Amino acid sequence: MNKDELAAYHAAIRFLTLREHCAVELRRKLADRAYATGVIEVVLARLVDDGYLSESRFAESFLRSRLRKGETPRVAAMKARQKGVDEAALQLALDEAEASFDSDQACRSILKRRDPQGLRHGDERLWQKHARFLQNKGFDAATIVRVMNDDKHDQFDD
Repeated sequence: MNKDELAAYHAAIRFLTLREHCAVELRRKLADRAYATGVIEVVLARLVDDGYLSESRFAESFLRSRLRKGETPRVAAMKARQKGVDEAALQLALDEAEASFDSDQACRSILKRRDPQGLRHGDERLWQKHARFLQNKGFDAATIVRVMNDDKHDQFDD
């Protein structure tokens, strides 16, 4: 490795110590630091060879993070695609996430955090606001209505 490649390699390692990145993100960050395209490609190949850069690890990490924030796997995958993650790695992570995803439970958990006292039952505007929020997270209308109208789970019964 020449001097520029070594500097770019160390910069990339610093990025990767903070969180996982996909190749597209890392390529953009290194380009923003004015490294030449040839240098960036050599560095990315070396990072993959060394096991520091992994599309599958990034896809899994990204989906897990978005699911913790209350998004459905479908919405999380859409956002991962916008970041430029490899489609094959994303599909594997998505299949795994969807297999363990309980839509009703996830929706109920988000709603419990946003409306722990069940105030939506007495206020139509609040009910609609929560429904829109859940819809933006990727939940389908049937799940939203079922969970939003379910009185028995309004108590803290984890």
